[in-house]
Amino acid sequence: MKMSLRIYGLILLIGAGHLTWAQGDIPLTRPIEIGTNNNLDFRSSNNSGSLLKIPSVIDKNLISKEERRPSMMPNSNLKQAGFDLEIDTKIAVSERNNSQLPAGDMYLGDFKTRDSIVGVAFRDHGEIDGDRIMILVNEEIVSYNTLLSGSYKTLQIKLKEGFNAVEFRALNQGYAGLNTAQLVALNKENEILMGNNWFLATGSKASMMIYKEKTPDRLE
Repeated sequence: MKMSLRIYGLILLIGAGHLTWAQGDIPLTRPIEIGTNNNLDFRSSNNSGSLLKIPSVIDKNLISKEERRPSMMPNSNLKQAGFDLEIDTKIAVSERNNSQLPAGDMYLGDFKTRDSIVGVAFRDHGEIDGDRIMILVNEEIVSYNTLLSGSYKTLQIKLKEGFNAVEFRALNQGYAGLNTAQLVALNKENEILMGNNWFLATGSKASMMIYKEKTPDRLE
């Protein structure tokens, strides 16, 4: 009888040990906690395709940048004619002392150049008394009514091949006497090509001639 009890107790002990070992092999699971700072494998974005990490084909920089257009304006290296000329009061001739000078048409002179553009600077070299002129290039009016002042005013003249006639017509005479001016012509290096003065009565003109030489063909 005692032997049977011992065998039964031994069976219970072995069974309890197997149960404990089986429970130890079962893995414990924990619930997944999803909070506000979770780090999932995708990002939220307004651009379509970002959930799959596909780069957007829309370049915002291209939208915000201003469109660059090619400039169609030619760049001229011709300096503003007369920009560095100083007024020499010794050049000025008193209009009152020369009021008896011939006041008809005057020829200022001529020169030749290979430049396609020539600058002309002019000013009233007598008393600043309201002299006004009209300017023509090859018989075309380029300025209808220019007031002469004590500072240089400038004009850039585009030349054609051959002779180019430039005329300055006196629209009036100032209160001091004749329509008077000092004039200089300059090249693109701002070198003086010609200079002269005029004394005109109303309706008279001062003219100059510019001969543009033909530019030699480039050697191939």
